[in-house]
Amino acid sequence: MMKQNDNDVPMDPLFDILVGPVKMAVLEAALDLKVADVLEEDMPVHAVARALNVRTGTQALGAFLDGMTAMGFLEKQNGLYRDTQFALRYLHSKSPLYMKTFVSRMTGMQHKNLDRIADIVKNGPPEVEKSEVLASEAKWEKAVSHLAAYQRAGMAQRVADLVQALPEFKDAGKLLDLGGGPGLMGAEMVRRHPNLKGVLLDQSAIIHLAEKEIRKEGLEQRISFIPGDYNETDLGSGYDIIWASHNLYYVRDPQCFYARLREALTDKGVVVCLHEGLTCERTRPAGIVLSRLSLALEGQDVSFERGRIAGYLKAAGFARVESRTVNLGVDEWELVTARKTA
Repeated sequence: MMKQNDNDVPMDPLFDILVGPVKMAVLEAALDLKVADVLEEDMPVHAVARALNVRTGTQALGAFLDGMTAMGFLEKQNGLYRDTQFALRYLHSKSPLYMKTFVSRMTGMQHKNLDRIADIVKNGPPEVEKSEVLASEAKWEKAVSHLAAYQRAGMAQRVADLVQALPEFKDAGKLLDLGGGPGLMGAEMVRRHPNLKGVLLDQSAIIHLAEKEIRKEGLEQRISFIPGDYNETDLGSGYDIIWASHNLYYVRDPQCFYARLREALTDKGVVVCLHEGLTCERTRPAGIVLSRLSLALEGQDVSFERGRIAGYLKAAGFARVESRTVNLGVDEWELVTARKTA
């Protein structure tokens, strides 16, 4: 029943929600049609139609190109369309940062249960295929290529900025990139320090693919590899920095694992963890909660609440544990640093 003050609650958020699927559809169509490949220079709609082999009129094409322009993918002036720098960087199939695979894989993970939320809520979660279980090696082997694109597109540089700002970075000689997937975050850190050597530890199938990515970066002489499950494999020792980003969800025995991290450090070493850090009873940040809803619906809710990793590190005997919120352009994350000695 409506109350007298209900007019103070605007319906404005509904309009933003309704346009979300439109944006997703435009992005997917732009990638499927490879529009960015043909619009490196100014072109009228009829020339775009020829380039894309459009067999009917240009009315639908024009509306679609206007939609791409509205989203910032194209520029339009005097009836001529042209790629924006965003399109050239991320939507052009010849770009090293082409995001078609990334979008496809992320859509498959984040959207797969959204058309049956009501059914899942009423009747229970669907069975998850073994290859789609988040802790499986097969799942992350498939993910390495799109994670490499994501890291190269700017995230590696952003997290390297965080690590480079640490007082320990200047004198660091050895870095462990723990569960680093393609390894490009650790590679960027190594690149910024002439004396820093890196070690990438991940599952065997992933290491095989990561070696190729590291060779592309020309850092194969400065980065070595340890294949294996971080719960069981010897982590090595003598690390000045241990870096872990969005990969500590699969720790089986936290007390033992975080104590092993401490033992792997030098006396002045630091562990640096970047994870989501949910707040407000697991309802914020909204972007993270919603992007992981599909996984949560099928029982794969692995997100950490803020302070949980810091608590593990304190319990493991780290002398100084600090936590802060960082915004890296893709929502807010919790950055935890833990030092072996005060």
